[in-house]
Amino acid sequence: MAAAVLAASAPLWAGPSSQVAWTLATVRLVRAGNAQHGKALNKDCVDCHGPAGNIDTPEVPDLAGQNPLYTFKQLADYKAKLRTSDIMNDAVASLSERDMADLAAFYAAQPAHRPTPLQASAAAEKLAVVGDGQRLIPACDACHGDGGSGNSSFYGMPSLRSQKSVDLSAELKAFRSGQRGNDVYRVMRDVAARLTDAEIDALAAYYAGPAPVATPAAAPAKAEKK
Repeated sequence: MAAAVLAASAPLWAGPSSQVAWTLATVRLVRAGNAQHGKALNKDCVDCHGPAGNIDTPEVPDLAGQNPLYTFKQLADYKAKLRTSDIMNDAVASLSERDMADLAAFYAAQPAHRPTPLQASAAAEKLAVVGDGQRLIPACDACHGDGGSGNSSFYGMPSLRSQKSVDLSAELKAFRSGQRGNDVYRVMRDVAARLTDAEIDALAAYYAGPAPVATPAAAPAKAEKK
């Protein structure tokens, strides 16, 4: 319902945002992805995404455990240059659809970071769980699942839980500015356009969860006096 309302308000002149159509053939292709072949392909991705799809770089998303349909679509959109990145557009240029399905299967099979508690924030929680009807902002969880943990009812819907706040914030702002426009029916662009910087940053922190608390180093033992 939330996606349908936003789609109905989208401009009629909006151009194609993706060449990926969730036909039965495409869904079967992705779900039949060969994770072993994807692991071999990942050798070219390790420097940026790590050996298993997780890396500490704040602006790089974690791919491990992510919905394979989402990962496949992003790779396909990068290849079609409907999502732009100098690094990613070049990285996927030689990949076939089968390669992209295999990479997506590999990342989906990797253990995701253990879900962290949601970051306490009354304003972010309201937007995530209830939305803001006066501004035509649907609840984020209506599409992305409870706590942003994913929603298999929507093909290609990403999980937001425990993703990095820096990356989540940057992507929402890219949707808002139109720099990123590979969302079908402009759903994310129309939502992000109604959010303030403070709300975007609060939502990003909410789904990312609290920053890990560094364990203080143990004090050196004092030598006993003799």
